[in-house]
Amino acid sequence: MPAPSRPPTRIFVVRHGQTEGNRDGIFCGHGETRLTDLGRRQAAALGKRLAGIELHAVYTSDLSRAVETAVIALAGRGLEPRLEPALRELHYGEWELQRERAIARSHPEQFRLMRDEDPAWQPPGGETIHMVRERTHGALARIAGRHRNQNVLVVTHGTAINCMLSAVLGMAPEYTFRFAVSNCGLSEVRRRGRALTVAALNDTAHLAGLLPPAAAE
Repeated sequence: MPAPSRPPTRIFVVRHGQTEGNRDGIFCGHGETRLTDLGRRQAAALGKRLAGIELHAVYTSDLSRAVETAVIALAGRGLEPRLEPALRELHYGEWELQRERAIARSHPEQFRLMRDEDPAWQPPGGETIHMVRERTHGALARIAGRHRNQNVLVVTHGTAINCMLSAVLGMAPEYTFRFAVSNCGLSEVRRRGRALTVAALNDTAHLAGLLPPAAAE
């Protein structure tokens, strides 16, 4: 009789819940910003979505919005988030904790490059898309390697997820932002052998009635 096949490694990749910075149009990056009431409700809805899935580990960036989202979503499971700095959001350098509207006025050329999805974009003192793709994809590969044939939750950030998953998909850097990443949207990466594949992308069915109007369009 053939040996039974082992289950794939499943990595559930989630963006944190809505934050005050998201709501107010602020570049937070490595800066801290708190979850809103909506963000906490999104995290609770995520927990209900994942309730029927056995999770063996959870990793988050070391920023509080990702950690709090994981804690709310996994309440009662007894899983402690493992902090992974490589899962942080893009570092915005001098733009950190500044409003987008102000940056559009003070740094018009770099702001245009960002909006045009130009790989040459780099906020002053911050990271490029290539840098974030490299570190987030590396973190994903390490996590998948540590948890073969297990289910793992990863809670990280919007641009970090765009970078991570576009790297898995082999997308050119100028197409990094060609898919949406909603607050508490659920994506899934699977590993069989050495290959990582995207099995689900930004599923928001569990957030019905919770998405802000702009995200629901």
